[in-house]
Amino acid sequence: EMKSNPQLHLHNSYSAGSFLSPPVFGREYCGRSTELARLLEIPSRIEWLRISTSIRLQCVDDNSGSDINIAQRVEAVFVSGRGGSGKSHLVQKCGEFLSKQGWLVAGEKFQRGLEHNSQGVVCSLLDKLVKQLVRMKNGSVHKDVEYSNNVAKMLESSFDSSSLSSLMWYLPSIQNLIEGTNSVKRTSFVETNLTHWQLVFLVTRFVQSLLKMDRPIMLTLDDFQWADALTIDLVLGDILSSVFDQKKSDRFMFVGMYRDDEVFGEHPLSMKLSNLRQSGNANVTEIPLDGFSKRDITDMIATELKLPRRIVSELGDVVHKKTSGHILYAVKLLNSMVRDSTIYFDLKLCRFDWRWDKVCTLKTADGVADFIVSTFSKLEPEVLHSLRILSCLGFQCDFDVIELLDSSSVESFQGISSALQHLADVGIIEIAGGLVEFTHDLIQQHVYEGFELEQRKKLHLQIGLFLGWQTSAVNL
Repeated sequence: EMKSNPQLHLHNSYSAGSFLSPPVFGREYCGRSTELARLLEIPSRIEWLRISTSIRLQCVDDNSGSDINIAQRVEAVFVSGRGGSGKSHLVQKCGEFLSKQGWLVAGEKFQRGLEHNSQGVVCSLLDKLVKQLVRMKNGSVHKDVEYSNNVAKMLESSFDSSSLSSLMWYLPSIQNLIEGTNSVKRTSFVETNLTHWQLVFLVTRFVQSLLKMDRPIMLTLDDFQWADALTIDLVLGDILSSVFDQKKSDRFMFVGMYRDDEVFGEHPLSMKLSNLRQSGNANVTEIPLDGFSKRDITDMIATELKLPRRIVSELGDVVHKKTSGHILYAVKLLNSMVRDSTIYFDLKLCRFDWRWDKVCTLKTADGVADFIVSTFSKLEPEVLHSLRILSCLGFQCDFDVIELLDSSSVESFQGISSALQHLADVGIIEIAGGLVEFTHDLIQQHVYEGFELEQRKKLHLQIGLFLGWQTSAVNL
């Protein structure tokens, strides 16, 4: 093990000046090796099925015997666990690996309180696939350009002009993929007025068209517990059935993530999962995530601090006991220890060290929620107010919207932009690609639920009125 994981056993002295960048726990993937291996077994099974199918077809073409019957069932994976247990990072790691192997990988997540937009989340997921194809089309890799052009031709032959125009409303990036569609009038929302079953037709036909090509696809949906019943049925019923009916299971993998403490009894997802298990159309793989082991926590600390496991094992033991292996809690706790210099760089030892007196007296919160809430008490009142406004905008928001609010004459909105960097520094939000998002939906949830209902209503009303007025002004 020392040979395969030297960073966990051998001391890696820091070069001069490298300690100026403090460690940031949670940015590198760690732990869950057993679960990751189990997840990666599934695309391996799909690749085997592709090879077997190719051999079967060759046997038929050569008239060397009767057709070889290979059962093709859709691969459906469900990763469950508490909020903050590492579901998203596990699936993201798998997706990153498969992307490098030539798979098309796209993911999206549902949001609490926005169940009414669940079908929009599925359309956004599929539009992300189209955006990948557009990037491939505009790239310099010949096989990618050829593949994206073939997909465009396949879509043109699979849809008539009216259906393609309707599909473009839900997947707007298609106009950048198929030449000539920029001049096609995109059907307006009012003109479309699609029924649920018409949308089902468009979405399933789109997926079937992609699967006629030779690249495998991995689709992931996070926080599935917040999808409405119709959307759960669309994904686990209609889309998966269309893959099975077309016998293209050797090119498709679906991964859903959900909080198991919110899915039970007559929850639509619970009932649909039960039906899916019994259908015989899918290989259902369920990967429950418990708390991180002491070894996993220790390895995370050792990797980030560049120290052998033997030096950090006692610290790992304390952190594991304080957090009960809840990885989000552990990450937030360790990063707070860096910020308050409980973990610091020792110039004499030329490595990171920690103050045992402060480590041993760390207060244990009742759970990750209490720990997150306790960090808010350290924020300045103006910053906390800005944070509450952000929570009213949801898990993720365009930076342009925040700047628009900040530039308004509404006093309660002013100063939001200036608070963003501090909130990012303490690990509450992330700013990237023109988006501002909470580092975890649990944080957004507890910020939002942490102030009075009447205050929330007032903020929502102010935001809605201001943005509505802005929209009206632009249209005029």
